[in-house]
Amino acid sequence: MKLSVFGAAAVLAAASSQVLAQSTCNQWAPCSREGYCDSNAMFCLWGLCDPVKSFNSTSCWQPEACATQTVNFDSAADAIPIKAYSGNPSTNAFLSVFEPNHASVANGNLEMKMTYDAAQKKGFGATATASHTFQYGRVTARVKTASVAPGVVSAFIIRNDQTGDEIDFEWVGKDPSEVQTNYYFNNVLDYTKMVRYNVGGNTAAEYHDYTMDWSAEALVWLVDGKVIRTLNRKDTFNPATNTYAYPTSKSRISFSIWDGGNSGAEGTQQWAGFPTPWGPNTAYQ
Repeated sequence: MKLSVFGAAAVLAAASSQVLAQSTCNQWAPCSREGYCDSNAMFCLWGLCDPVKSFNSTSCWQPEACATQTVNFDSAADAIPIKAYSGNPSTNAFLSVFEPNHASVANGNLEMKMTYDAAQKKGFGATATASHTFQYGRVTARVKTASVAPGVVSAFIIRNDQTGDEIDFEWVGKDPSEVQTNYYFNNVLDYTKMVRYNVGGNTAAEYHDYTMDWSAEALVWLVDGKVIRTLNRKDTFNPATNTYAYPTSKSRISFSIWDGGNSGAEGTQQWAGFPTPWGPNTAYQ
């Protein structure tokens, strides 16, 4: 997989700090995430860290500035476990956010796999998120998907977890020749805006270039350089709320593989394919 993105150097703290009234953390584990505190990137990275409940106003790492970057995934340092990340996105472009780690660099690719979790009765996959943030730009990834069986979902997204703004490409295993595009604003999960596109081949057997071109005025999705969808910001205006339902938040790029077929949510299972087939040695990649 080759990826052309926007990246930057990290800014970890401001010059002054103020202890927060709602803080649940201390100076040794200053960063709060989902009710827990620690001092590593899994808790302190901007977008994951809760700035209200962290120890002070500079505990959460600040979002990084934007710069052009190409990641060829030819070095193990291009994707590392998030706990090992020290805060320099120019050294480590992507961070694997789950344990056990199912994302790594091999054979000139970012390889992601999903294995069966008997305790959860579903697959345990992987998410690799960019160590840098960006707001507007052009992102291209050369991808071979895991669409080899119903229920297996592959994703390439731009997302802000705090605001819920998202732009994406997704592939479901029951339709290996198809890619789906969608966008979300302010965490409103409107699935009716999804658009399907037939790539013209098997996305699990062939590499294709997938591009999201995001500006303040329009979103353009491309496959192999061909425009397959355009969304103009002006067309998202909602007169009832006097807002544009258009993603604008500073975000991170992520890749993921997950088990939609055994998710337990009926709508998701119908969308992804049900059930996801599992055997004692099954692994999807």
